[in-house]
Amino acid sequence: MFPSFLLLFFSLGLIGLSALPLEDLKKDVFTEDRRAILSMVGNWKVSYRFNEIFSLHPSYILHPSYRIKGYEKVLLLEDKDRHISLQHLLVDPNGTVIKHWREDWDYEKLNSWSYEGNNRWESVVLDPALVKGCWVQMVWNVDDAPRYAGYGRWIHLKDYSEWTSSRLGRPLPRREQSRRSDYNLMESIMHQLVWQQGWIIQEENDKWVYNPSERFALAREIGVIIYEKEQKLDFTPADRYMQKTADFWQAVRSVWKSIFDEYRQVQYKGKESGRKLAEKLTGEAQRYDSKAVSGENLQALIFSWIKEHYLLIPGKAKSEPSL
Repeated sequence: MFPSFLLLFFSLGLIGLSALPLEDLKKDVFTEDRRAILSMVGNWKVSYRFNEIFSLHPSYILHPSYRIKGYEKVLLLEDKDRHISLQHLLVDPNGTVIKHWREDWDYEKLNSWSYEGNNRWESVVLDPALVKGCWVQMVWNVDDAPRYAGYGRWIHLKDYSEWTSSRLGRPLPRREQSRRSDYNLMESIMHQLVWQQGWIIQEENDKWVYNPSERFALAREIGVIIYEKEQKLDFTPADRYMQKTADFWQAVRSVWKSIFDEYRQVQYKGKESGRKLAEKLTGEAQRYDSKAVSGENLQALIFSWIKEHYLLIPGKAKSEPSL
């Protein structure tokens, strides 16, 4: 939540802008929104800090904090005015590259996905009134499968810009998938702030036990991921990786898009399904040879690999997310 003086400053700023015609004001804000999103492209030194700050259940004992550092390159995959796609790549000092998460930003997008718990995602259609003036952020796994999505508005102050999401459901983060089994859903409000030196993701996370027979929260966690400009590390291995694998991953994204168009629900077949599919696609990307297989044949192969690990249920999208 913003300090009251910042809210006052922002409101005064809007009063000053109100002399502009409404359409010009909308275009100006939209341009600033795009500039904020595109400023996340670059080479970054990243620090991750997550702390459980209080228990929400009488028997729950807070877990130790989690801290780690690394390097990421954020590449611009697509820029189509109302749609921006950013790909994250992990890079270590030895030049090893790992495809990481992807974030898509879409202005006033209606079709989205909601995480329903127990490794199940459902297609939803958002209320146009709710997303008016908003950017929908859809976050994808390393295998370009859905992870979580939320909508919110950007606000632009003198020294920084901030986007705050709607409350959204998420699966367990990768840092806890192999270590935790006491909860199965995270409910979050996400913040992304950008300023001259870099950008920040701030997470407000509630960890839930979310089953048909019982639903209760265990703990509140605060996470902060700080992206600072990095000029010493050599990020060219990330560029080479994307040049080699770009066509393969484009085909993967196309297959997932066709799945989103046809199916209302996707769900892991087993606990390890997500990990196994990610390993399969990552390995195939490294071995990919466009002369051996491409086009519809490649997409058919990718679809068969996805079906090995996901249940795909056809039907129409829900009108609203359940969380």
